[in-house]
Amino acid sequence: MKTINLKRSNVIEPIEWKQYEGETVIVNTIIRKGQRIQETAFYEDKVKAVPTGNAYIIGNGPSRKGFDLESLKGSGQIYGCNALYRDFLPDYIFSVDTRMTQQMVTDEVGLRTVHYAPSLEVNRKQSKGMLHLIPHNPHWISGNAAMWTACIHGHRNLYLIGFDFREYGKGVLNNIYQDTDCYGPRNNGDIFEGWLSTFRRLLKQRPYCNFTIVHDNPPDFLHNLQTGTDLGNSKVISYKQFNDEVLNQLS
Repeated sequence: MKTINLKRSNVIEPIEWKQYEGETVIVNTIIRKGQRIQETAFYEDKVKAVPTGNAYIIGNGPSRKGFDLESLKGSGQIYGCNALYRDFLPDYIFSVDTRMTQQMVTDEVGLRTVHYAPSLEVNRKQSKGMLHLIPHNPHWISGNAAMWTACIHGHRNLYLIGFDFREYGKGVLNNIYQDTDCYGPRNNGDIFEGWLSTFRRLLKQRPYCNFTIVHDNPPDFLHNLQTGTDLGNSKVISYKQFNDEVLNQLS
């Protein structure tokens, strides 16, 4: 008799929070006598992050243009990605693209703040020990990897600034750093479904974390982030609300 597994394989299970201590990663793959051999090493967590205040996750979408990131200092920890360091140095910064990562290594960003990257970049000799492993890397874009890591650090209240999850078309601002080194032109009008999908996954994986998107003119899909069961752990607020209800209450 054939047994049928009726359990849904696409169910996203919550992740129990545990203190991150490090992990084993593949550092080299060799072929010997027709067999693939993977060499591994344990990477101890040297950051040992302790969450304080809110977690502010900074994306580089146009919705944050004009907002003073300096106003976030002193009320939490700031997570940024990619070229943000050119204008503002967060507590933690993320990159997953090789070209961007190596430019940041050349600029010695990792000597001034904690720079997280995938194991492939961490293991390059050119990285000179300036990179830290993205914990249990989900292999997402930099911004979503920053959210992921803030949750691993133990944060429960995350505020997302500059996350549009889309481009707006030709001839308009689609990214704070478009047309600069490592970015190039941004002329599409696409919604980034892959980015949204991984964010929605994170909502389910971390139901004990609250995710607040700060946006003055949010697209409709930002009001419909919950899929399936509404966990009530996401919402959208304006920059005025953010200043009045969050930052001003902490000052």
